[in-house]
Amino acid sequence: MLKRLAAALFLTAAALPGVAADLPSHPFIHVTGSAEFYVMPDLGEIDIDIVSLETNPDAAWKEVNDGLETVRALFVQHGVAMDDILVQDIVRRPRKVDVLPEGQPLPMDTRVSIHLTVRDLGQWTPLLRSLLVMKNIESLAVTFNRSDRDKIEDDLLNEALGKAKLKAQKIAKGVGAKLGAATGVSVGALKNLSNAMGLASDPFARNVGERRAAPKGGEMALVQAMRLAQSADLIYRIGSPGR
Repeated sequence: MLKRLAAALFLTAAALPGVAADLPSHPFIHVTGSAEFYVMPDLGEIDIDIVSLETNPDAAWKEVNDGLETVRALFVQHGVAMDDILVQDIVRRPRKVDVLPEGQPLPMDTRVSIHLTVRDLGQWTPLLRSLLVMKNIESLAVTFNRSDRDKIEDDLLNEALGKAKLKAQKIAKGVGAKLGAATGVSVGALKNLSNAMGLASDPFARNVGERRAAPKGGEMALVQAMRLAQSADLIYRIGSPGR
């Protein structure tokens, strides 16, 4: 059985000269494992732009500053620390328009970008609902995260590796052999080998992260569970029954 498997792998390598150097020179088992957790976030982040379309630069500057003071007060009211509010410089720039009538000057806008971290998600819904009805707010975007994300990612990786090894052990047992040492591992599809042999992993599940689209509109005001996933791609040597 092992001789037939080795011969099959040799023929595959010969048919693919461009990737033959990347193929293991020994009989092998290629497996993938994946893990996923659904967890509630304990951190939220918000990005917004405060924008004025006033043509007069002084009036626009005042409108943006007034809006900035208003949202700062709103953030503090909902328990956001001043250190968690990052404000960029106010800028005045041409505004993008689909069609500009001939002879009309390019319109300008004045804006300031703000990024804040919300550590008390009990305040998330009322804060977002207030932002959603405010005027002169553009580019509102939200993301969620976990303060212990490093530990979660470690747990996901360990689980994915464990599942891959268990799968490889079952395959080895099924062909009457013992599982040898791992000779290749990646948190994504191994370069060239997986694609060349039709063994590529799901490209949307290779890295730890969320696969759901970012919330929009009224959904932004809801604290939503995070789906964190990790896959592992491994190659194991096939050992003989006597080894």
